[in-house]
Amino acid sequence: MFGNIFWNVVRFGLAAAFLVLFFYLALAPKTYYTDAVIEGDSMGTFYSIKVSGIPMTVDNRELSRAIQETLDRIDRAMSTYKPDSEVCRFNASDSTDWFPVSPETAAVVSLALDISTLTDGAFDITVAPLVQRWGFGAGADSRSRPPGAEELETVRNTVGFRHLRVHPDSGAIKKDIPELQIDLSAVAKGYAVDQVARTLDTLKIDSYMIDIGGEVRCRGAKMDGSPWRIGIEVPQPDVPGADPNIFMAVELKDVALATSGDYRDFQERDGVRYSHIIDPRTGEPTERTLPGEAVPTERLGSVSILDPSCARADALATAFFVLGEIRGLELAERAGIPALFLSRSTDVSKPIRKAASQTFPR
Repeated sequence: MFGNIFWNVVRFGLAAAFLVLFFYLALAPKTYYTDAVIEGDSMGTFYSIKVSGIPMTVDNRELSRAIQETLDRIDRAMSTYKPDSEVCRFNASDSTDWFPVSPETAAVVSLALDISTLTDGAFDITVAPLVQRWGFGAGADSRSRPPGAEELETVRNTVGFRHLRVHPDSGAIKKDIPELQIDLSAVAKGYAVDQVARTLDTLKIDSYMIDIGGEVRCRGAKMDGSPWRIGIEVPQPDVPGADPNIFMAVELKDVALATSGDYRDFQERDGVRYSHIIDPRTGEPTERTLPGEAVPTERLGSVSILDPSCARADALATAFFVLGEIRGLELAERAGIPALFLSRSTDVSKPIRKAASQTFPR
């Protein structure tokens, strides 16, 4: 008899437990996940953000708005095309006093100066006047004649990262020479990628791929568990109507990829091809073959960098392109920076040659 009572109590307890579990599962808020692709224009370029596993608690329209607001905020501060941006107002000022800027702008300038020091001036955000004089960037005239040696030297005297400082305790920057100007184009897109990632992290979204003008950062994996794979293009000028050729693809997880090259943004005047990337040390484009000069059998076409920070990868890619393959690889190996150098060759049997640091994925 005692045994029957015991088993009745056990059965009753189990039934009650199952009943409680049933109502909990039926009434508890359910978390569903979905994917989304958010695209748009900002900072003079196109962006595409693929998000995997968005909780139903996150509204897609709110997510899109948060991303756009992040990009617009950065553009308002760092654009060289908006006259009221912090960068444009700093450039227009001839004061050598401390100039107040947002903490974001101060942080980006500080990062840029660190990369300038690391690369011994191969990266320099004060190169703005030279970029404009060669017919690139905001306010430039692409039809103007190239500067002569005397004019070039005059412009070079207004350039130099050592003439720019960031206040250690407040959001302010300072120029030592009144004519000094800055251009954050080679780092701002990467910084924007990082800030969009921060926005997604705040919303508890842990799987995404962010692409802003070719600067990419990935976290987690796709919904099916497969990794994010990002293609690195063959550094050849685009053929109208054709998709870019992919040289290789790399898997990205919790890391950013930035590429700098001369195969998209360049000019041809009087038979001379000019790269938009200016070497701050010489004041001249990284590629310029004058009429009558022998065409090199090989030219550096692009540099790709992997780094946890897309802003840092963005700046390093430009710096290493200026340094060139030999010096760039030496620095990459010494500093443990994953770097890939792709060079164009006149050898039709092997039109692209690659060189990579030991830490870059094979």
